[in-house]
Amino acid sequence: MSRHTSSPRERINIYIGNIRKLTGDCADKKQAQSICGRRLLAYGLLDTGRGEVFWERESREEVSEYLERIMQRGEQGKPYFPTFPSVFFNISHTGAYAACAVAKVACGLDIQEIRAIKNERLLQRTLSEEELALVTASQERNREFCRLWAQKESFLKLSGEGITRDLKHIPVPAWYEQFVPYENVEGCISAQKICSCVYREVTAEEYLEKILK
Repeated sequence: MSRHTSSPRERINIYIGNIRKLTGDCADKKQAQSICGRRLLAYGLLDTGRGEVFWERESREEVSEYLERIMQRGEQGKPYFPTFPSVFFNISHTGAYAACAVAKVACGLDIQEIRAIKNERLLQRTLSEEELALVTASQERNREFCRLWAQKESFLKLSGEGITRDLKHIPVPAWYEQFVPYENVEGCISAQKICSCVYREVTAEEYLEKILK
């Protein structure tokens, strides 16, 4: 969903990819999700002309390790670059996939693999009455719940709060857009001003070509 206005729109670039394919060379499979997210971030930074972020990188330092080294995190874990305050990004991963948003404005990104609802009490604890009615009435209950959950996570990641508040009633930001990057995945991107989005799937070959230039 996006809200329309005549004001100029900031652009958010969203990069998505398959974790296994983008981290096939990594020995530490337990960290594959995090590494993939940072590799998509590296790709996005170079693709959007923010190569200065890498100026202090040592020649043999893996880009995901370098980015992790220069990141800091807010009280609830939201990552940022203290040396590059005008670079905004957000990373998410679920199941076999990862995604990264790169922008000039603060943003919140979340993707959710569609899974079966195993605990009905979870719905009662996390959904408002209106949202619960949507899930109950839907012919695709699992997808509808994941869509709403991605929304909530996106809004909380935008604010930097994390899951620390009543999940039934989360303030809606000025703008958000839902998207379906893969058939079995729901996503949401949000910001506090109207934006437009460009989505791109990144292959392992494209990643290597961009990084090795």
